[in-house]
Amino acid sequence: MSVNSVKVSIAMCTFNGERFIREQLDSIVNQTYSDLEIIICDDGSNDGTCDIVRDYAGRDSRIRFVQNTENLGFIGNFEKALSMCSGVFIALADQDDVWLPQKIEVLMSEIGDNLLLYSAVRLIDENGAGMDKVFPSVKRLEGDVALSLIVGNCVTGHACLIRRELLELALPFPGNVLAHDQWLAVVAASQGKLKASEQVLSLYRQHETNAILSNKAPRKVPRYVKKLESDVKMLGLVNSMLDSGLFSAEQEVLLQAFRDLIQANSRAFYNAKLARFLKSHRQDFLALFDTEEKADKMVKKLCRGKWYLKLLPFS
Repeated sequence: MSVNSVKVSIAMCTFNGERFIREQLDSIVNQTYSDLEIIICDDGSNDGTCDIVRDYAGRDSRIRFVQNTENLGFIGNFEKALSMCSGVFIALADQDDVWLPQKIEVLMSEIGDNLLLYSAVRLIDENGAGMDKVFPSVKRLEGDVALSLIVGNCVTGHACLIRRELLELALPFPGNVLAHDQWLAVVAASQGKLKASEQVLSLYRQHETNAILSNKAPRKVPRYVKKLESDVKMLGLVNSMLDSGLFSAEQEVLLQAFRDLIQANSRAFYNAKLARFLKSHRQDFLALFDTEEKADKMVKKLCRGKWYLKLLPFS
C-alpha cells in the first residue's frame, strides 16, 4: 500500500470552539497525507464556530459540515460523525488540539493489521505553550489488555487511527459508557489489536473547557459521593463489556467477579476481598501501572468503601 493510496476519514466534533478551531483545521487540511475526507459535526454551537467551519468548507472540497438539529452530547455527536465516515481508516479529531503535519502519514505506515493505533501526545496550554507534564500518567498499553482499561485509560481519541472494522464491533456506543475513546480502545484490545505508536504526532491542549483535561476547579462534593459515582461509571463500563459478547469465558468470569466486588463498596468500610482479587489478578487489571507501588496505590483507592471516606474524609 503506497502513501496516499487509501482514503482516510477524519471525524471531528465541534461545540463552541471558535477560540481554537482555526489552528486545528489548519493542521488537518495541511497534512502530508492528502487523500482525506473531513466530516465535521457541530452540536449546537452558539458562537462563531459554524461560520469558521463553513468558511473552510467553502475553500476545501474535502470538508463536509453538518449541523445537528438537536444536541446529541459529546459521545452521541462522535457516534454520528463516525457513522458518516466512508474511509477504510478513520482518525478522530477534537476541535482544540493541533496535529503535526505528518500525523496521518505516520499512523498509516504503522497501523498494520491492528484495529486501533494511538500516538504519543505532548501537552500545550491554552496559549499553545508546551507544558511540563506527562500525559497520560500511566503506561501506554497495547495488545490484549482490555481488562486493564477499566480502572483507567491511556488512549485519547484525538491520537487514534482506527480501521472501519472496529466500528462494526463498537457501535452503537453503549449508553452507560462515558468516554468514546475508552470504549474503542477496550473493543480493539478485546481482539488483541490495540497498538501504541511511540511518536508524538499531536499537541493536546489543556484549558478550562476541555471535555477530559480541564483546568476548572473540581466541583465540591463529599469524597465518598465522588467515589461512589466513580464506581457507578466503572460498573457501567464492565456491564457493557459483559453485554458485548467480545470476551472469552475466562475473561467474563473475571469481569463478573470484579463487578460484584466493586458493587460491595457502597456498603463497605474497606473492601478487603476486592484488594485480594486485584492483587491475584494484577496482570489482568493493573497493567497500566509500571511499578508495584503505583499498582498498590490504585488498589487502595479502588477498595476504599463508602464508610471509609465518610468517616475519614481527610485520610
